[in-house]
Amino acid sequence: MSKLVPTNRIEAFSDGVIAIIITIMVFDLKLPEGNEHISMWMALRPLLPKLLSYTLSFLVLAIMWVNHHQIFHQVHQTDRPLLWHNIHLLFWMSLIPFATNTIGNRPLQPESTLLYGIVFFMCAYAFTLLRSYLLKTGLLHQTISKAAQQKIIRKNRLAFSIYLSAAILGYVSVYISFLLFLVVPAMYFMPEAIVHETGD
Repeated sequence: MSKLVPTNRIEAFSDGVIAIIITIMVFDLKLPEGNEHISMWMALRPLLPKLLSYTLSFLVLAIMWVNHHQIFHQVHQTDRPLLWHNIHLLFWMSLIPFATNTIGNRPLQPESTLLYGIVFFMCAYAFTLLRSYLLKTGLLHQTISKAAQQKIIRKNRLAFSIYLSAAILGYVSVYISFLLFLVVPAMYFMPEAIVHETGD
């Protein structure tokens, strides 16, 4: 299997896309115009839902970036399908600003939590497909523990199941959805250690 693109080029491209995503999100945080007669703190109050949704999305994006870097640190060889798996992941990540803006503007509408949950569900699902492909095709370094990778994939499946549940449960209570949205970044705040197989 010939090496198509060095992993550092894939990482550099992905880093650039993620940086743009974060920049687009922060553009939505601006004070409403025409409120010069009230204090800045009072003017900031309507921005609170947007600020909270931005903070959560920024945290999740940061965790995704850390885990993305760790995944490709374990890759010794690339191929064309791997590039498309990575692009598939970046596509769903590029929709995060749209979902963040929607839930920030309409935090109590279940349709907003549905959209937000689906976007993050697809991000987690794309991550799972990427890691599963690497494990199935043997593109990881030979010393990487396959059992540890399988454990992470099971954790990934739990994560996208939580996001899907949060998306649906918004029609019961958006507050349940918000709580579930916090569970996944808490699960991944510390990245999984890279485990190597030890010889006898």
